[in-house]
Amino acid sequence: MNKTVKEKEAVLNVFASLMRPLMRVAFEYGISASEISGVVRRCFIQALEARLQDHKRPTTDARLAIVAGLPKSDVSALRDALRAGAPHSLRGNVSLDQITSLLTAWHNDSSFSGAYGMPLDLDLRPTPGSPRRCFKELVTLACPNADQEALLDELIAARSIEIIDSNTARCLSRAYVPPDGDVMRIERTGRFLGVVAANFVHNLLRSDDEPAYFERTVVSDQFLSEPGRDKFLMTIRDKGQELIADLDIFLTALGGSDSHPTGKRYGVGVYFFEELPGERTISDRYERAEAPESRKPPAPAIEEIDVLAPVYRKK
Repeated sequence: MNKTVKEKEAVLNVFASLMRPLMRVAFEYGISASEISGVVRRCFIQALEARLQDHKRPTTDARLAIVAGLPKSDVSALRDALRAGAPHSLRGNVSLDQITSLLTAWHNDSSFSGAYGMPLDLDLRPTPGSPRRCFKELVTLACPNADQEALLDELIAARSIEIIDSNTARCLSRAYVPPDGDVMRIERTGRFLGVVAANFVHNLLRSDDEPAYFERTVVSDQFLSEPGRDKFLMTIRDKGQELIADLDIFLTALGGSDSHPTGKRYGVGVYFFEELPGERTISDRYERAEAPESRKPPAPAIEEIDVLAPVYRKK
């Protein structure tokens, strides 16, 4: 199906809008641009392979490479990673044995420890003229096959070491206590970001015989103060909780009479958001979508407090 240049650019803007908020998470957890690019390429190849299979077409590396616009060698490597279940991160996994071995060597080996077994400070990178040994030398001695950067990240996260002046590793503890981390919350975030995106994609691409999924938005017309935001949040918590409770009761009753072993699970979410700075307002976007291209939308006679965004069916 042929699409216009403007439509393709609009879709790319959608991807950019999805990615911008996630950059904060990427920075917080040390995710590089290369790792994000690798995730996108792997997801693209995975989805493209499934699409070709649905259309009963060959899914060779060469065909996927042509359609995806990637070198065949890259596609082969991506598919191998998918089949092997390789992690998305460019950095390798670190085992407890490797970490234990490294901390033991740091405290016991006379090349890396001083009086009373106190571990010496190490340079993160080889530094000409420095009297200190290098962290890489310790990794080579204690666990030569380990990923140096991954080891460093794990030890910092566990507060076993700290970094001084951006180039000195100082051991704080011989014990390695892995942090609880936010894995459950991160997985939950990914799950619900995925279903929200799937809602909008369904409404954008659905056929005439498919139902429109519920999609409504209310946004303040005025810039609110923090006290105003907090009042809005309190109202959402009260009314939103009531709505979710009512829907939960309804679904419990519905599940008994309308359940089916080959069916799907459905749900609805209620969430609070703030518009990103520098973006056109959501109300402005919907006014533009409603207006014919030949003329600008007329200015409303009365300025409303809220804007309700309806679902638009694909033409």
